[in-house]
Amino acid sequence: MSATDAKTQLQQKRAAFRARLEEARAEGVWGEFRGRIAAVLSGGGARGAYEAGVLLAFQDAKLPTHIITATSVGSINAASYAAHSDSLVGNAEHLTESWFDLTPPAVGIEWTRYAWMLAGLIAASAGFGNLISHLLDIRGFRLSLDDPVLTWVSLGLTGVAVLLLYDRLPYLGYIVRNFFRGTSWKPDRRKAAQSVLANLVVWGFLLVMLRSLEAHALLADFVRVQPGAAAGLALALAALVGLRAVLRAPVSTLLHRLIRLPLRTGLFANFERGRYLRQRISNQRLRASPIRVVFTATDLEAGTARFFSNVPPQVLAADPGVDARFVAEEVVTTDDLVRAVIASTALPIAYEPLTVEGRAYADGGIVANQPIRPAIRLGADVLFLVMMDPPEGRRGEARTFVDVGLRALDILMLQNLLTDLKILTNVNAACERAAASLGLRPEEIEMDMGTRRYRYVKAFTIRPPASLGGTVLDFGGETTGPAILQGYRDACAQIENFLAYAPQARFGRARRLVSFSLGGGSSRSG
Repeated sequence: MSATDAKTQLQQKRAAFRARLEEARAEGVWGEFRGRIAAVLSGGGARGAYEAGVLLAFQDAKLPTHIITATSVGSINAASYAAHSDSLVGNAEHLTESWFDLTPPAVGIEWTRYAWMLAGLIAASAGFGNLISHLLDIRGFRLSLDDPVLTWVSLGLTGVAVLLLYDRLPYLGYIVRNFFRGTSWKPDRRKAAQSVLANLVVWGFLLVMLRSLEAHALLADFVRVQPGAAAGLALALAALVGLRAVLRAPVSTLLHRLIRLPLRTGLFANFERGRYLRQRISNQRLRASPIRVVFTATDLEAGTARFFSNVPPQVLAADPGVDARFVAEEVVTTDDLVRAVIASTALPIAYEPLTVEGRAYADGGIVANQPIRPAIRLGADVLFLVMMDPPEGRRGEARTFVDVGLRALDILMLQNLLTDLKILTNVNAACERAAASLGLRPEEIEMDMGTRRYRYVKAFTIRPPASLGGTVLDFGGETTGPAILQGYRDACAQIENFLAYAPQARFGRARRLVSFSLGGGSSRSG
């Protein structure tokens, strides 16, 4: 679907949704609702376009959002939504337009750096190769080529073949060794075929090069001109072969150190991404927003979550229903909120970690991809949980180590989310059972579970019915428009569900304290 088609469909759906809400007099329902509403935005990289569609539906519904807790790309969406409005109803117009216009280089996904690294490697190889040739020439060993073009083209093609096919080369050797050892092992036919082809290509180019060099004649000349050096070289090669097992570990360690020299802590730096976000999110307006926005980042030194608020902790602690202890221990603010947003979105492997006030931070999704707990601790009565993964379904094939690494992070983040969801579901179920036995609404129940007290929090889940497609780094791809459209559609359905629920909710009333035990609950007045 093209961006133009997606925008056209989106405008049609917006008009229809606004008309339905106006007919239902939704603004009046929001005005009478006594609970605090929170949106919980998760991470997902390029799939964050889905959240932009969700927030656009919130805007069209004129739904007041008291709290937004976010992590990773959700932090960008939350910051933009709050910073472009001066009321509890945010503004997602600018956000959705930015997603439609987004390109990978705009957020720092620029592979030119690695092209320069490859160019440097080629330059180093050429320089040292010519140096060796010059030194041999001084010693009387001259290289005479009958067909220089064929020789150097063959050498270049050999290098390219090794670069592209190296990971396929060793598999053929594994097959041969296991065959002669009599190991009961069935090789993968596809990998075997690829390995045979890779070896034919690499060794074929190499043999063409050696033939064009007349390597046998060169070797004979070398032995004739420098017999002592030739004998020494032969002995050195024999020693290396004999000591291969002993030298393998130290050589590998040395190569590891050398290869690490040009590498950084992430594939991409934060410069372009930081500039892009600062052009679109005002630090001052974000701080002035009445929406309480909390960005989740991972403290790499402590290995824990750190929550950055757009207002000072003492202001946040004064809000209704807020857990003051949680705010004091886990929430901080910073003068540079946009930097906190960048830190919250520093996805490992993809982006370098970011230092905020002397500490290194990475993507908040590592420890809390769906920051449910801070939303509840900040006094939320209703949660809109925005997820970007469908209830079921498979992702596409992981083709590179980057795909595998990012997929592993996705799995880790999902497990953290499932744990939080299970706790929320169990607490709500206990409140519902206690309320039914006492003839009350669940909102009027507070559970005493020994060391802590828990209350009923109504949750509405917004998630796509099927995979959004693409990967976390596919910014500006063909999936952006459909993702925004799907997010808007799914959010509309849940907002209408909330519209049906809100009139019967009993938030804002005194709660009945109920003790909880595995055998059941017994009530007492709180």
